[in-house]
Amino acid sequence: MSTYVEIGYPIYEGMPVHPTLPEVRLEPRERKDKGDDWNGSVLSIYLHAGTHVDAPWHHIPTGKGIDEIPIEDFIYKSPLLINCPSKSNTLIGVEQLKAYGEELYNADLLIFNTGYWKYRSTDFEKYSNNPPAISHEAAVFIRTELPKCKAVSIDTLSIENLNDAQENGYAIHHAFLDHEKYEDPTMLIYEDINPEPIIGKTLISAFSAPLRIKGHDASNVNIIVEVE
Repeated sequence: MSTYVEIGYPIYEGMPVHPTLPEVRLEPRERKDKGDDWNGSVLSIYLHAGTHVDAPWHHIPTGKGIDEIPIEDFIYKSPLLINCPSKSNTLIGVEQLKAYGEELYNADLLIFNTGYWKYRSTDFEKYSNNPPAISHEAAVFIRTELPKCKAVSIDTLSIENLNDAQENGYAIHHAFLDHEKYEDPTMLIYEDINPEPIIGKTLISAFSAPLRIKGHDASNVNIIVEVE
């Protein structure tokens, strides 16, 4: 019998975010214990804080906003967990992908388990600085050689090393999101995911449901995976 697990992190005030981003705020507005008719709160969150999905417009000026992505692009019938234990500042290459054989070519969602998720709650400084990332060669390979793949996800803050990204023009993000250099459709990017609940499990399907924020670059999101 299959069950459903979540690989997105919960949202809460003071949750860990990249040092350059604004902190998450949850402001209590109405409270029953203060005489209000209901409990209500205001959430202030950067769209790339915590588990989130990048839309093409994040890096491509002519790309689609998160509200324009077809809903079927967030539904996956053949998710694949890529176990690729990696050290700080290393790149995941094409050969690590090809090791998965036919499964790789049938996958519509790649979930990268570098093992870095273990540092998120214990050593966030390590987690946010020089984590492993996808190599440019692997990104182009996924984009051009895996036509069934609709999205990639990783257990680090970014699909690419942010210390190198400014110098290379965010080449890895562009490889996945650019609809002009590469043929449509673009691929979605999920970052800061938690693969722990699916390690050692058989993956059956997966889905997410982004907030339809008109004309914007991303959405905070949860990802649900059906496992056996």
